Amino acid sequence: MPGLEALLSLVGPAFLAYYGFTVPIIVVWAILCAALWIWNNRPSKRQAAARSWPASLTFFVVVAACYVAAHTGVYLLARHLAKLWAV
Repeated sequence: MPGLEALLSLVGPAFLAYYGFTVPIIVVWAILCAALWIWNNRPSKRQAAARSWPASLTFFVVVAACYVAAHTGVYLLARHLAKLWAV
């Protein structure tokens, strides 16, 4: 259930934003989520041909960038909504 994993990983930034944590913590959270996703979807687990190190690193950077973008968006949305709820 990769969709469920991705959805649950977005709960973390929203929770952290509500309690006022900073953006670097969200970035670290996103990179850890990307690393977990890469580990769970590694080619050796799927019995496919293994990727080279440069290709694997490039793939990780792309996945991590997507996670950082998604988590930052959720974080900023949650911060905005938290300010609205506080008023």
